[in-house]
Amino acid sequence: MRTQQTPTILLVDDEPFILDATARLLRSAGFNVHTCEQWTGVAATVHREDPDLILMDYNMPSIKGDDLCRILKRNMSGNNSPIIIFSSEPEADLLDIVRRSGADGYIRKNVAGHVLLQRVRDALESSRSGLAS
Repeated sequence: MRTQQTPTILLVDDEPFILDATARLLRSAGFNVHTCEQWTGVAATVHREDPDLILMDYNMPSIKGDDLCRILKRNMSGNNSPIIIFSSEPEADLLDIVRRSGADGYIRKNVAGHVLLQRVRDALESSRSGLAS
C-alpha cells in the first residue's frame, strides 16, 4: 500500500453513471481515484496503482464482486488493499456476501454522499490501524 497522504481508491462498477458519480464524489473529497468499468482490468490496475482501498460493485456481468474479491485476495500477493463490496443488495445479503468472499466490509449504494465518504474514511483508517498492530 502507498504511504502517501492522499489515499488512492480503485472504484469498480459496470454502470457508467454510478462509476462517474461516485468517482466525482470521492475526488471532490480529495481522494485519488482510478476506475474500472470491466472486471477484466481490475488485477492489472491493482498491480499498477497499488490502491489503498478497492470499492467493488457486487452485481457485474460475467462475474460477481464476491468471486472477484476471492480471486484478488488469493492472487494478489503483497497487496493488502482492503476490498469493500459496493452494492444495493439488502443488508442481510451483504453481510453474507462479505463473509463468503473475504471482503473487508460493504457500503450500500443508496447511502447519502457524506455517509459514503465517512464509510470510505473509516475503512481506510481501519486498514491503517490493522497494519500498525
